[in-house]
Amino acid sequence: METVNSAADYPRAFLNSVPKSGTHLMKQILEGIPGMSLNPNEFYEGYPDDRDLHYSRLQLVPKGQFVTGHVYYSSLWSGMLKELQLKPVFLNRDLRDIVVSYTYFITGKYPYHPLRAYMLALPSRKEQYLALIKGVPDLQYPSISEWYEQFTGWTREADCLQVTFEQLVKNSKSLRRTMERILDFLWENRPLPLPKAKMLDAMERNINPRKSYTFRSGKTGDWRSEFDEEVKACFQKTAGHLLFAEGDAADYNS
Repeated sequence: METVNSAADYPRAFLNSVPKSGTHLMKQILEGIPGMSLNPNEFYEGYPDDRDLHYSRLQLVPKGQFVTGHVYYSSLWSGMLKELQLKPVFLNRDLRDIVVSYTYFITGKYPYHPLRAYMLALPSRKEQYLALIKGVPDLQYPSISEWYEQFTGWTREADCLQVTFEQLVKNSKSLRRTMERILDFLWENRPLPLPKAKMLDAMERNINPRKSYTFRSGKTGDWRSEFDEEVKACFQKTAGHLLFAEGDAADYNS
């Protein structure tokens, strides 16, 4: 059995993600780090209010645990994470694939989503995509651009690690390189509890997409076969400015 380095100082982390960007995959990767675990009691979404309450709860998260959420960017939360020394990891994905995945999730496995009934009444998957992209003003539901832009402040945070779903699933080399970036970010220059190669092996072994309730395909580029020309044009007009540079999604901030 590998001896754990007693000098290792375990970090505390906050895994923040855009919904449908591979959150469960990233949770499995982080839980695969020997000695790290998910805090089961904390999950945050949107613009959580009551800073004092969240501060007091997050302050109690022990070393070696990470917290998860889909939290919109705010200087309040950014500053709170810095103050609490919770290392932020932000998981992102090509927004076109988020549209596809989120639409399937809303209509299939998310009975409480505010657009579910509206979407299920539409005549086709295409109409569902258009509704999510353009938003539904009558239901006060925002366009995909307005919704996604609430997260993008995290991409401009210098001390927030940027990871994309594309980096995790492109190929085994990209996955390994991304997991190594995660370890380097979490531990910085501090000693690791085990040799890095052993830790990377453990992280990779813990990946099992079929254990995720929200798993659908685990692939990138589904939008190419799902969107027709009208949907592509609508997305480009509404949110084209929010896409990664063409061809760079797998190398985003790597």
